[in-house]
Amino acid sequence: MMTTIKKLIFYYSNDMKLKHKLLISHLILILAPILIITALFYSQLFNIIVSNTKASELNLSRETVSNFENTVEDIRFASGEIVKDKTFTDLIANPDNNTESSKKKLYSSLYSFLQTVNAKIDGAAITDIKIYLSPAYEAYYQDPDLSSTGILKPISDIKNSYWHGIFASTRERQLLCPTLYLTTKEKKDSGLISFTRKINGKDNSELAYVSVYFNKSYLNSMLKEYTTLPGSAKYVVNERDAIVASSSNNLVGKYLVYYNEIPPLVPDTNRFEVKSFSSERCYISYQEINGANWYMISVIPVNSIWSENKSLIVEFLLAYILVLAFACMVSLLLSNSIVRRISTVINQMKSVKTTKPTPLNTPTEHDEIGDLIETYNYMIGEINNLSEEQVKTASELRTAEFKALQAQINPHFLYNTLDMINWLSKKGLNEEVSTAVQALSKFYKMTLRKGNIVVTIEEELEHVSLYIQLQNMRYDNKIHFTIDIPDTMLEFTIPKIIFQPVVENAIQHGIFCKESKEGNIVITGWMEDNILVFLISDDGVGIPKERIDQLMSGQIKSSSGSGVGILNTHNRLQLFYDAQFGLSYRSKEGEYTEVEIRIPALKAPSNTGGT
Repeated sequence: MMTTIKKLIFYYSNDMKLKHKLLISHLILILAPILIITALFYSQLFNIIVSNTKASELNLSRETVSNFENTVEDIRFASGEIVKDKTFTDLIANPDNNTESSKKKLYSSLYSFLQTVNAKIDGAAITDIKIYLSPAYEAYYQDPDLSSTGILKPISDIKNSYWHGIFASTRERQLLCPTLYLTTKEKKDSGLISFTRKINGKDNSELAYVSVYFNKSYLNSMLKEYTTLPGSAKYVVNERDAIVASSSNNLVGKYLVYYNEIPPLVPDTNRFEVKSFSSERCYISYQEINGANWYMISVIPVNSIWSENKSLIVEFLLAYILVLAFACMVSLLLSNSIVRRISTVINQMKSVKTTKPTPLNTPTEHDEIGDLIETYNYMIGEINNLSEEQVKTASELRTAEFKALQAQINPHFLYNTLDMINWLSKKGLNEEVSTAVQALSKFYKMTLRKGNIVVTIEEELEHVSLYIQLQNMRYDNKIHFTIDIPDTMLEFTIPKIIFQPVVENAIQHGIFCKESKEGNIVITGWMEDNILVFLISDDGVGIPKERIDQLMSGQIKSSSGSGVGILNTHNRLQLFYDAQFGLSYRSKEGEYTEVEIRIPALKAPSNTGGT
């Protein structure tokens, strides 16, 4: 360790560049105090944010619980008013009412009572009220006038409900019922949560149930309103682990804690405890809802506190970055004021490694650095003159090599074509001879066009089409030729005689090696960004992998010369463009051969034509 420190000190003192040495010295003097203060402050910042967030969330939870308790108390009060009403108590006490006058009087007051009960349904908190009566009160809930209010119902409607089972199996006299406890009909027609009272007779038999239904959406919206952090959740659970209400159904499943597990997990309702849910660390707390035997649980992911207070931390970091930038700017100004002119010369010399060397402005100073700049400018001028001569020489050499390579192809094709014309003449096919001579004339007119190394794609396709025409005249139209190239590509350029050697090789070593001596050649083309891609495919006998390697390396010595033509075509493309372009072969023996040609997309100049 000490050895490393000594090496660094030695490097700083002796080998480090002057500009860097001054810059580091200034930054150390400026930034060291800032870094120490920032480290101390930042270590406390997140803890402060977490503490403030917890305190704020506890206050929100208490406020939410208070609103819940008020809502439940309102429901209890409405239920209490109903069961304490004199008309209701008279109804429960006298199910028979044998005398006609007392029955008429009770019916009248009961109808008024039901109208009053119906008025308590506000649709916001209370969504419905039902009084379920035993069969002893059948005359009342089947009466057309009384049943029209929708309040009186037979107990048989709720015999199969979960909450009726609880009343039947326990001594409960009142029950807050979450959605799970209610029948499908209750949930559909009345509401998703209810407060129900059981009315027993003197012999402890069930006489009636009074159910006040209230709006679960109202409770859910209350929880959502007080759930402010992203990814956090609040939910209310009862003693039977049924979810009463929640801020988010999806998050409740993720953060669910059972009723009996909550107090041991969070011993103090004024604090948050840490709990992991599926490897996600969260803060969890709970509040008891008085009068309902419910717990309201709050869960806050640790990451959500960061997300919510990200702007504060980002502002702090931005302030730190601005201070850092200011310190760097001051350091640079101080160091540049000392070594600016030396750095200019050094940086200009370094740029020679990657770009064309350029001279510096003529110095107005005449000291040692001024003399250095003048000498550098003279040296750069000499280097540039030599570079221009080298580029010119290389360009002339490339053109000469290209034409030499191209010339290797033309005599071979001329020999084959003249041989075919001779054969036609011997057969006495004078008209075909005339057509072949005209096609050959046009073919060589395009081939020997003076001054043009490149032609348009359209001209190159016409050139290879003439070649196919001549070959089909010789071989009884056994070569089926198809071109599938978009018109938009026809105006781009390609070096002359690129397609013809590939097509010739496909005919000689692919199609003509088949027993039928007949086959298809297809030229397709498309654009890939700024690259023209052509695919010349045939359904000949294919080429073995090792023969492709020999073909592209020039090891094949074919009597027809096709191997030389392919290699020369590949070399010409690489010489004309770059080593990344040229020919690439794919083949499957006995089925097909594909030759892919890739060249840059360059359009023809306006004067490309001419002879």
